[in-house]
Amino acid sequence: MAKILQKYIKFSVKELENYASSPESCVRCITTDMHLAMGPYGMANFKHALHELLIRTKVGFYDSGLDGIVLGIKNIKVLGESAGLRADDPTMHLVINADFYVFRPKAGAILSGVVRHISRHHVSAVIYRVFNTSIRFTNQSASREDIAMDQEIKIRIKNFDISNLMPYIEGELLLENGEASKNKSIKFGSPEPEEKGVKKEDPDEMLDALIAEIKKEPELTPRKKTSTKRKNGENGDTTKTKKVKKEIKSEPI
Repeated sequence: MAKILQKYIKFSVKELENYASSPESCVRCITTDMHLAMGPYGMANFKHALHELLIRTKVGFYDSGLDGIVLGIKNIKVLGESAGLRADDPTMHLVINADFYVFRPKAGAILSGVVRHISRHHVSAVIYRVFNTSIRFTNQSASREDIAMDQEIKIRIKNFDISNLMPYIEGELLLENGEASKNKSIKFGSPEPEEKGVKKEDPDEMLDALIAEIKKEPELTPRKKTSTKRKNGENGDTTKTKKVKKEIKSEPI
């Protein structure tokens, strides 16, 4: 992202001033002093080398001292007539004063973005021509159908993390009336169960019927006589088999 800001997207002074003048733009102009370490290679063209050093090391990066991402640097001034040097170190230590235009997003801020990608579940929009914002679709079909490529939309920032190398910004899409699109759920009411006519029984009648059932004499069924005869072989006795002797007839030799 830093290379995109440094080479392809360069904000003019008028654009940065317009952003900083709007309180809802999340862009602030901070005038402060800053320490720089510069090599001796830029002494031939000091002004150009100093400007290139600031662009290469500051623009497009998150600065903890400024608490934001630097979009541009204007009105650069060198404080002092000489630079500081250390033993065995050719680096020149300078102190400068400049106007730093810093992007500081905050939750709830409403910004304008240009649609760059539309998918089934989310849309991607670009803020200030460089910061990508992810927006999830709700289940409203009208929200997705009304969006086209390169369209300018209103975004409310929900969550963000700009301290990483690739800033992360999550937002929600705002409708024309300024309200966020919300999920709508439809409740289907189940019909009430029909009351079927059930005959109510009298407890006295139920008691009389129960007593009548108890007084009934049970019908006795005669038992069958068991036969005492036992079949042969049931008592475990086995008949003896007769051995048949085979007589061997002697044949004459």
